[in-house]
Amino acid sequence: MSPSLAKEWVIPPRDRQFEQQISQAMGIHPLMAAVLRNRGLETEPAIYDFLHPSLDRLYDPSSLPDIEPATARLVKAVRNREHVLVHGDYDVDGITACALMTRFLSTVGVQVSYYVPHRIKDQYGLSLPAIHQATAKGIKLIVAVDCGVAAHEAIAAARSGGAEVIVIDHHEPGPQLPEGASIIDPKRSDSQYPESELAAVGLCFKVATAVCRDLELSQASLQRAFLDLVALGTIADMVPLRGENRLMVASGLKLLPQTRKVGLAALLDICGLDSQITAPDISYRIAPRLNAVGRLADANEAVELLLTNDEVEARRLALHLDSLNRERQYEQERVCQEAQEIIDESEELQQAPVLVVDSEGWHIGVVGIVASHLLERYRRPAIVLVHEGDQARGSARSVEGFDIAEALQSCSDLLVKHGGHAAAAGLTIQLENLPAFRQRMNNLVVEALGPDGWQARLRVDAEVDLAEIDESLVEDLHALEPCGQGSPRPRFVSRDVEVTSCRQVGSEERHLKLQVHANGRYWDCIGFGLAKAGRWIQPGHQIDLCFIPEFNEYMGNRELQLRLESVRPSSRETRR
Repeated sequence: MSPSLAKEWVIPPRDRQFEQQISQAMGIHPLMAAVLRNRGLETEPAIYDFLHPSLDRLYDPSSLPDIEPATARLVKAVRNREHVLVHGDYDVDGITACALMTRFLSTVGVQVSYYVPHRIKDQYGLSLPAIHQATAKGIKLIVAVDCGVAAHEAIAAARSGGAEVIVIDHHEPGPQLPEGASIIDPKRSDSQYPESELAAVGLCFKVATAVCRDLELSQASLQRAFLDLVALGTIADMVPLRGENRLMVASGLKLLPQTRKVGLAALLDICGLDSQITAPDISYRIAPRLNAVGRLADANEAVELLLTNDEVEARRLALHLDSLNRERQYEQERVCQEAQEIIDESEELQQAPVLVVDSEGWHIGVVGIVASHLLERYRRPAIVLVHEGDQARGSARSVEGFDIAEALQSCSDLLVKHGGHAAAAGLTIQLENLPAFRQRMNNLVVEALGPDGWQARLRVDAEVDLAEIDESLVEDLHALEPCGQGSPRPRFVSRDVEVTSCRQVGSEERHLKLQVHANGRYWDCIGFGLAKAGRWIQPGHQIDLCFIPEFNEYMGNRELQLRLESVRPSSRETRR
């Protein structure tokens, strides 16, 4: 059975009285009110604030742990014109965080060097060789962004070399924090900050906000200068687009088309983006190109792109990233196909709550993307590992409700190294520990989600009659943007819909094209990647649809269509 057909649809009950009340009070479509209620917004003030995002509602950074000593040390570096090392990471969040902090400190007068580790040569985390090089040069302050919360050895080495360390990290801390460093991490157990799920680039922005406050510099200028990078890194790192993240990303998306960063502008041009930019544009077009260089080559080139003021150099780097992205796509497809074959040929894996696949010869740079694809295809946590001698190294991706970083911490006695956050993490393990690791991870998922809770679920915002879907609803739903991790596009379910035509379309006929009839109206439906799931559908069948309503804009025309998320026979059809 196709994964799309196997999904359980989780549909909340509707409150029609609430929908009408909010619709009239706020001037929005009743189904828009249902969506907002389903996402925890049940009062007019809360709904108004959500629909009118404002940077005035950003939290004061003063409640972040260690923000005061870190800010004081950075202000001291500014006033003394010190030489500072910014140490980033090789994914988009780490790259944008490194670029933001480097640009910001340079702007306020600090001499800045930066370093991003090589994925293959250095692996993940605060690099000991980079620390030694910095202290040998006499650098007295190291700022670690998107890494460092578990870097006990590296921070001790920095202190021994006479350097102070500020860690700006959003990964889960271990049971003990490194000694002798200012560690700004909203996931610390003693954190009083209202938002725990910031990306590292967003956290760097908050630190810059605190420094600007102490230096009496313009907050508005800071926002205009750096929220484009915040939007880019936040979306790419798949942190929830709620609360403060949503506020910063919404503003950053508006700033992106007018960015003054010539490298970023060159990358947007390569991607064919020159006007309105959306969260999916970042997820599927911009971020993969920035990620590709860190996956297959040296991520420092991506930082150079975001820092350069030379238009010729910017164009060269953007083209290089684009070329590497095509190479990454080929390698990713190969590894993904091999991983799927391993799963499809193993009855044990097909029944397992967690997919743990491992092999020799896979490129370490694509295993995170492959894990994401396996998560989407099989709808369960996925861990993809590459053999390196007697060890395996790789990436993990998880479903809502199962914190993969916390699970890895529970397996720390079996692991050489691990780190990450709720949705994504990395790990290194001895090959001999893999069987025990698989079993423990499976047990942890069952404990967290129940014996069947790990199986595919599709959360829906409301069950509707197709007559309720109209153009004004789709217009209103645009106010929910940016949608993404933790805030998906609204899904609806309609039952007992009659199929009038059905065909497979697109490359290799992978997509499902339907026309359905309900309430005297015909609806066009498109299901990307659902052709196999819909092979049983024939004209005249009654089916249930799970869909996202949207506009299909083509050749200047705009028509309402239903983007299918899942299909299944209706109860009426199964009784025939």
